[in-house]
Amino acid sequence: MIIRLADVKDAKGIARVQVESWHTTYPGIVPKSYLDSLDVKKREKIWKQAAQNQPLYVAELEGDIVGFAIGGENRDKDTYPEYDGELYAIYSLKRVHKRGIGRELFEQTARNLSARGFKKMVVSVLSENPAVDFYKHMGGHFLGEETITIDGKAIAESFYGYDDISKI
Repeated sequence: MIIRLADVKDAKGIARVQVESWHTTYPGIVPKSYLDSLDVKKREKIWKQAAQNQPLYVAELEGDIVGFAIGGENRDKDTYPEYDGELYAIYSLKRVHKRGIGRELFEQTARNLSARGFKKMVVSVLSENPAVDFYKHMGGHFLGEETITIDGKAIAESFYGYDDISKI
């Protein structure tokens, strides 16, 4: 396994991982209509831009992108103002779970945020996502919960905080 910085040529692989991850993680949690609307081509455009604008890490296994993570400045400083950094997204294909790929992506992103001067990090995750335990295992403590709406369905979203990312 290789963890490396992504570039624009990785966008299609990143988009594929994101869409496939949603399809394997969120049935019964997120409306089928939303899952059916996810499109690799549309997501590819988003990830091309993201790869140009800030550090985005990919996990590669035998030449294939099997996971990715990205973080930056906290986008919701009104809710959790003491957290300056945020893990925006972390995904890996279900077939590679339990191999340490998520941990490596998480740690690399946290180290990058710390190197960029961020002190604390917040992450949001759909509360019914089986990966909630991963965030706890990585040292996150529960901050609170909000309700978001996806395709008309109210869904609980949990927030976890990491108080000293220099120690991750």
